[in-house]
Amino acid sequence: MGTKRSTASTIYDVAARAGVSHATVSRYLGGFEGIRPGTRERVARALAELNYRPNLSARTLATNKSHRIAVLTGDLTSAGPSLTVQGIARSARAAGYVVDIVSFDVTDPDSLADAIGLMRSQDLAGVIALTISDAMRDAISTVHIEVPMHLDSGPADLPGPVGTSFNAAGIHLIVDHLAALGHRDIAHVTGSMDYFAAQSRAAAFAEAIRNHELPEHPAIVGDWTSRSGYEALQRSLIHESVTAIVAGNDQAALGILRALNEAGISCPGDVSVTGFDDIPEAEYYSPPLTTVRIDFESQGTFLFAMLMSEIEGTPAPDGSQFMQPKLIVRSSTAAPGGGRCRSRLRSIH
Repeated sequence: MGTKRSTASTIYDVAARAGVSHATVSRYLGGFEGIRPGTRERVARALAELNYRPNLSARTLATNKSHRIAVLTGDLTSAGPSLTVQGIARSARAAGYVVDIVSFDVTDPDSLADAIGLMRSQDLAGVIALTISDAMRDAISTVHIEVPMHLDSGPADLPGPVGTSFNAAGIHLIVDHLAALGHRDIAHVTGSMDYFAAQSRAAAFAEAIRNHELPEHPAIVGDWTSRSGYEALQRSLIHESVTAIVAGNDQAALGILRALNEAGISCPGDVSVTGFDDIPEAEYYSPPLTTVRIDFESQGTFLFAMLMSEIEGTPAPDGSQFMQPKLIVRSSTAAPGGGRCRSRLRSIH
């Protein structure tokens, strides 16, 4: 004996349940405001009870409007970009849009050209391009796509005055925290300097050091990875007087912690270490990592709202409501250990 196959509810089912015409349901789904409150409430209840999901193909035919957007990204492995894409997808789904994630290799110009060609072949309502680097921004800025495209590198993160972006604000929180503990010599291990985020964080670090009138040390260029943090200390690039290290992100901080441990240098007894991003693992580092928490999914929400404003010609959302950084203090930071790290740092080879 076969089982009865369930079918998706239609607007006719919703109309019957709500006691209205199917045209009223269509107007409700289309955002029409002139529906009486009582009728609107019955339609909303029927939609929920029937777990109605719109047929996007039929909706596109009926409205002559695509409900599909593309997200173009060259990085789906780092915490920030991947969580931002999740936020875009969640917001798009809630608004009845489908998201195509189009990735490419940032080191291969042909890969970007192929990705753009793929987007052009689709029936899209708009595109969000996560322009995380100079090369990507420059390449995409020369491309003409027939639908609205929002280019983003993070709110206010393009090169220029620092102190306004979420990256800059987060770094200032970290340096303020370390200075309040009494640290005077603080080093910075950056992320990949072709990324806007790394540029913004490095510039903000230099500004914060100057604001506190602390000694300036050359930035140590990394690449966001744990290996780059580990090798920064292995190559003895950290000045021997340093009592605190600000890593460009949490992954680099992990490598720094390992190098310190192997050299017999206590964290935070001898050297305090901070990260950035507050990835889920940061709480379980040894010691648990002081870092800055960024709600990257909120950035995705903001970016989708920005694209919708461009598609629909409505005012842009207020970016100040998104991406406010928060300092998360854990046990990888403490007052400086009286210079006990000085001789031990010389031992790292």
